[in-house]
Amino acid sequence: MSIRNDVQDHIKTAMKARDQFRLECLRMVKGAILLKEKESGSEISDDDAVLVLRTEVRKRRQSVDLFQEHGKADEAAAAETEIGIIEEFLPKQLSEEDVEAKVRAYLADNPDVNHAGKLTGAMKKELGDTVDGKMLNDVCRKVLG
Repeated sequence: MSIRNDVQDHIKTAMKARDQFRLECLRMVKGAILLKEKESGSEISDDDAVLVLRTEVRKRRQSVDLFQEHGKADEAAAAETEIGIIEEFLPKQLSEEDVEAKVRAYLADNPDVNHAGKLTGAMKKELGDTVDGKMLNDVCRKVLG
């Protein structure tokens, strides 16, 4: 089942359960996917949908930081809840410990890599969507630094 159809099914479930917050969040997700489809002119693939959802999660993480910075705990908690709802549709992410182990194993096989940017790029190709780019970059810097 495609991500778009999965989101639509969850919207129906939220409507039946009268879960207004979840319903609004899922409608926002569907809207972001539809906007991307309108830009491309055709139905997008699941890979493109994952990119759209990652963008939405990134926006909310920035919002959480700003809300916490300005002392708005309620809004930060709401944004965190939205992140949780959106992440239900994303592929399972590796933990920081798993990523660090994979980075160290890669460095053992390729000792000539000594720049965090090159290492991050190589690991992103290897790990793909199973890791968040910011976390991967932080882990690569930590391991090299």
